[in-house]
Amino acid sequence: MAGLIVHYQPGISFLHRWDSRTKFLALLLISLILVRPSFLIYLSGSLLFFSLMIISRMPLKPFFREFKFWAVMIIVLFLFQVFFTPGNRLPFFPWLPVSREGLLQGGLLSWRLGLWLGYAFLFTAVTRPRDLSEALVWMLRPFPFVPRRRIALMVSLALRFFSRFLDRVREIRMAHQARLGDRNRKPLRKIKYLVLPLLRRSFLEVDEVTYALLARGYQENLPHRLPPLPLLHLIPLVFLSGVLVWSLWVAR
Repeated sequence: MAGLIVHYQPGISFLHRWDSRTKFLALLLISLILVRPSFLIYLSGSLLFFSLMIISRMPLKPFFREFKFWAVMIIVLFLFQVFFTPGNRLPFFPWLPVSREGLLQGGLLSWRLGLWLGYAFLFTAVTRPRDLSEALVWMLRPFPFVPRRRIALMVSLALRFFSRFLDRVREIRMAHQARLGDRNRKPLRKIKYLVLPLLRRSFLEVDEVTYALLARGYQENLPHRLPPLPLLHLIPLVFLSGVLVWSLWVAR
């Protein structure tokens, strides 16, 4: 398994029992709030994220241990922003092509991307794929000419295949290490032994999912009924909407 990242983790916390439609809207509101580069907003978003992690009873140490791959990407973007943003040089290291503006913009950009990824992974960890599909169908209901079920199915399958892709990568690497393949110093050979089995197993899994949908008589015109939204589940959305309006008003 790929662990906590992009995998649903069963639980009985409030976030697990929160309606998937309001969870999806809350994720959109938080993403919009984090668009504005502000230290206060990012600090509040970080405190909210850690509070939600505690409320959802997610283990923090394994979560951040598996976050290290994405952390490397964020660090690369930070360094790119630092070295290629013009501005005033640092007085302590004048020989380095690093500016104060680059450090500020790179830090805020990395912070924002980290929060976006953290909230997205937390959302997938506390939301079942079926609930996410139903939430997307519900949100696309006002658009009559949009294939709601098809879009919802494609999004849920994309998340599913992405998580399975990470699972396959880990399984192939562990099998390669068990056969002492990590001692091979040829990078092209390592890539060959990783990519070819990964592509083969991915294509086979796509065929299996296609046949499974056909065997179950998948149709897009089936009725879709969801219970009304509980009023208590809308209270966090009202709070986040107020924060979004405040951030837009301050940014003027």
